[in-house]
Amino acid sequence: MNLLEEIRTREAIDIENVEKIDLEIGPVASTAAAIKEPKIGVEGKFSVWFLAALALTEGNVTLDKFTDEKVNHPALVRLQKKIETKLDPRIGFGARLCIKMKDGTEYKDFLAKPKGDPDNPLTFEQLAEKYRNAAILSISQEKIETLIEKIKNLEDIRDMNEIVALTVKE
Repeated sequence: MNLLEEIRTREAIDIENVEKIDLEIGPVASTAAAIKEPKIGVEGKFSVWFLAALALTEGNVTLDKFTDEKVNHPALVRLQKKIETKLDPRIGFGARLCIKMKDGTEYKDFLAKPKGDPDNPLTFEQLAEKYRNAAILSISQEKIETLIEKIKNLEDIRDMNEIVALTVKE
């Protein structure tokens, strides 16, 4: 979904003007995210159509967005119906994308390796942001920021219990 997030940021696409999205994916996405019309939040995690629509609409896919309300949001449901997927086993974990707009404009892109792959690593700040988005569901913002700072300076930690204590829900 990195590819859709990047295109959204770069092109400022108005989803109401999308005519069609062609998305070529590899075998893992094709089988692990095969729920075409999710009805409950948890099913959204396993729907390449929902994930693609969410990434293009909102710019990022975070755990807090896998709700029943979100997977049934009319704009996201409409956009999902415009997405056609095709399996290309050569792609692996990457993706190829073509967004066709109602005015005839096309946005095309290819991502060989997703963000986080050893060949396309996350920066520390990108990793910290991913952690923030996941951890906020369990621990306070203050603990999250303290933990990130401690990890930045891990060599200064004398007792790992300092870090473990920050991961415990209050």
